[in-house]
Amino acid sequence: MSETRPAHVHILGAGLIGASIGLGLSADGWYCTIDDRDPDIARLAQALGAGGQLDQEEPTIVVVAAPPAVTPQVVQESLTRWPSAVVTDVASVKVPIAEAARLVDPARYVGSHPMAGREISGATAAQGDLFKARPWVVCAEGATMSAVAEVRRIAEALQADVVEMAAGAHDVAVARVSHVPQVAASAVAAALGPLHADDVALAGQGLRDVTRIAASAPGMWADIARMNRASIHTTLDHIIGDLEDVREADDIGEALTDLIERGRLEVERIPGKHGGPTRDWVPITVIVPDEPGQLLRLLSDAESARVNVEDITIEHSPRQPVGLTTLHVLPERANELRLTLEANGWEIASS
Repeated sequence: MSETRPAHVHILGAGLIGASIGLGLSADGWYCTIDDRDPDIARLAQALGAGGQLDQEEPTIVVVAAPPAVTPQVVQESLTRWPSAVVTDVASVKVPIAEAARLVDPARYVGSHPMAGREISGATAAQGDLFKARPWVVCAEGATMSAVAEVRRIAEALQADVVEMAAGAHDVAVARVSHVPQVAASAVAAALGPLHADDVALAGQGLRDVTRIAASAPGMWADIARMNRASIHTTLDHIIGDLEDVREADDIGEALTDLIERGRLEVERIPGKHGGPTRDWVPITVIVPDEPGQLLRLLSDAESARVNVEDITIEHSPRQPVGLTTLHVLPERANELRLTLEANGWEIASS
């Protein structure tokens, strides 16, 4: 084991995030233990390889991966129970937890937030590479440099992209990039309620893109909303104001055009592939039979043209045994790929 690694990482909470941290660190050679308030969940995570059982030894660092509502209390209890350990947490709201830690020992508490997740939860959904290339926010606040370094090492071992920022700035930012997008996606999906099944079948890829995260389990969202209420309110006021401007405009077309243009400009600021700038890729949409091996054949034909597929989206037809598979490629390679696919018998739907 490297001298820079903590001797013992103990994880409190064996859900998706906690178990994924345990799996990733254990695979990297770290000594991990994991526990949960539900003994059955703890045993499951241990059986999956996310860590062993905690005995009497004091861990070097404690990772609190408990539900957001109880995280402040668990952080305080951990700081008290293990007086030499660095304590961090993975909740998506940081200010209330930092305030709770300040009452016990702020020098040993480092707030953190791995910006990763899945639409499914629980230890069985855990992945050791869940955090790879994802932002992992570290909020130093009143912690010592050595405590911050310990938490950074965990994030770096999991190949996350470490970002240091103040707790308050973090909470304002995640309201806009994470919390309210969940609200908006769920609101759009909930608006489908009055439609009949045949009406919903008209849905295209646009609706699927907008509502993808609406499939998230509602579990912890009530706690997150309560803990980050002020920042969520501010963001909702901003969005509602824009929507009301469109609804009440004398020329709704002009108002909508303005909103879409402002949105288009802001989308360009969202990091693209490998965290780099968003690229103008050319989409080539191919009609692919919904049969085993067809998608692999399509990608193999793309590979034969020595064209790198930058991104891929798949849209299934609800009434036909085919899917629309869109390959996104660099503009200078698009025509070559199109010609190769057509030569191999693929039908190009649009480009």
